[in-house]
Amino acid sequence: MYYSGKEIVEIAVRIEENGYAFYIAAAEMIRESTDIKNLFIDLAEQETMHTATFQKIFDNYEPEDYEQGDENFSAYIQNLADKHIFGKPDAGAKLASSLKTPKEALEVAYKFELDSVAFYKELYNKAKSDSKNLIKKIIAEEEAHATRIKRFL
Repeated sequence: MYYSGKEIVEIAVRIEENGYAFYIAAAEMIRESTDIKNLFIDLAEQETMHTATFQKIFDNYEPEDYEQGDENFSAYIQNLADKHIFGKPDAGAKLASSLKTPKEALEVAYKFELDSVAFYKELYNKAKSDSKNLIKKIIAEEEAHATRIKRFL
């Protein structure tokens, strides 16, 4: 299957929306106020900002912003999207509902952030123009999220 640049941005939006749903559900799972609960709430807010950033890319999408016709890249993106924890619709809330402990939530969150970095680095490699700068910023933020989460593991 071939993914256009626009479809790749749509996947990125879905990943961020699922991340938000996961972090909110994970925070709600923790009854008392803790540093982990506050971390999840903060990460949820940041996922909302990332969604808005990708929506901006999507709204200003120009076909020439992404290299087209590279079937190997398209297959690779398909593989990344399929393997991403939150690559499927509603995956964030579904996964969060299966968690039993904050530690489990942290482990899933850490993998989510690492998967996101890998996905966005590939998106960055194909992006051109202003999109590249926005994606680079999101990569840095996702890497910072992983670092913050790792401190709790």
